[in-house]
Amino acid sequence: MRKQWTALLLALALALPLCAIPALAQTDQEAQTAAEQPEQDAAASGENNSSEEAETSVPPLEEAETSGGAFPASEGGSAIVVRPGGTPETTAKDSTMDDELVFTGEDDFRYLAFEDLKDRVLEGSLTARMLQESIASIDAMDYTSMAQALNAQMSSLEAAQKMYAQIPVSTPMEGAMQGYIISNLASSYGSLNSSVSDLASGKLQKDAAAARRQLKNAQDLTVVGAESLYFAILELEQTKATLQRNLTALDRQLEEMELRYDLGQISALTLEQVRNGRATLQSNLSTLEMNLRRCKLQMQSMVGAGLNGSLVLGPLPALSQELVDCMDYKPDLAEAKDHSYDLFAAKKKLDEAEDTYDDTRANYAQDTYNVRSARHTYEAALYEYKMSVQNFEMNFRSAFDSVKDYQQVLRSAQTSLAFQENSYASSELKYRQGTISRNALLEAEDSLAEAKDAVETARRNLFTAYRTYYWAVNYGVTSSGQTGT
Repeated sequence: MRKQWTALLLALALALPLCAIPALAQTDQEAQTAAEQPEQDAAASGENNSSEEAETSVPPLEEAETSGGAFPASEGGSAIVVRPGGTPETTAKDSTMDDELVFTGEDDFRYLAFEDLKDRVLEGSLTARMLQESIASIDAMDYTSMAQALNAQMSSLEAAQKMYAQIPVSTPMEGAMQGYIISNLASSYGSLNSSVSDLASGKLQKDAAAARRQLKNAQDLTVVGAESLYFAILELEQTKATLQRNLTALDRQLEEMELRYDLGQISALTLEQVRNGRATLQSNLSTLEMNLRRCKLQMQSMVGAGLNGSLVLGPLPALSQELVDCMDYKPDLAEAKDHSYDLFAAKKKLDEAEDTYDDTRANYAQDTYNVRSARHTYEAALYEYKMSVQNFEMNFRSAFDSVKDYQQVLRSAQTSLAFQENSYASSELKYRQGTISRNALLEAEDSLAEAKDAVETARRNLFTAYRTYYWAVNYGVTSSGQTGT
């Protein structure tokens, strides 16, 4: 009787992790109960009916496959989850999984699609909005009005200088004060005159354009950082599903080890080792869930959503073969260089060093330390620019090759998946024929799930690599520039 209660408790413990798919879990439990009951009756009455045992030893897979656990339980089962709109959930977008706080409005959305990520970041991120306002401030500058205002101020300063110069002085103190005021007016006039010269030559406009480009690059890096976080969250969610599947498999192993221990086939130390392994796996799963929640909080901060750590990410869009085939290294590299802010900043620094060197040579003799220092500064800027170009080309080449490599990795993973599907179909047939155990079938199912995860990982890596190439070509952002995100 004690062993019967032990078997019943083990069956209930194994059923708990499968509550997310009630139809399939109930079918397995009913099949197991139906398989155990005739054995107990036969043991009590001494009857041995082999035909009935054969019928009850194989669970009704047809019923499990047709039900599939796709619909919520009816009376006595799980309640249908209702969204704020009043309709039942039907997709991941409507799911309330992992929600701990109530949905409160548009700014507290729970579903985020990758296609909407860029707009969400630009509209909701405080960093992106701050950068946008700074860009708008530069765009609002009117250089014609600025030139008119500067000329008017210079005229006022010139008139003030003439007025103070005509004031008679009677004491040395008054003369000193008059000279001090005229000197300050002249200094201000010179500063304004320099600004007018920069404005007339276009230097001021170039500096403003450079500042705008820098701000726009920072804005692009913010979006790239959000995409990287999106990919990381999807990877963590897949790792979480893998750990949960491993935990379920370990529970099956632990059940088997406990039964073998009761039969005296293994030692208590062996059983304790399995239990410790399960505790370690459960701890790793808890740590991963904490990191996943932290990443979701960061994502919600980047898109301007409520910080509750509950966010459902949509799947990545499919990457068409046409987009990969359109990749052309040389013209894409030239376009990427034109869009790169890193190369632009390095070239600007080189031009400024060259101008300083030319001015120094014009004002000093060739042997002076001023010329030598300016020459070395120019050469250092030249080497820095060449190094920036070299690094950019290297990162771009790496991004180009990564897309091709991940494409062949995906094909290999798809081939392995096809093999595992055939292997699982064979194991399922053997299970129906009674030649393998249910645990063996579940192990084959786990192998099939691992093959599916490998395909999903390869597909995500391919999409990530292409997005890196996309940002490099269209915005000049490479991995070296992403380190600051």
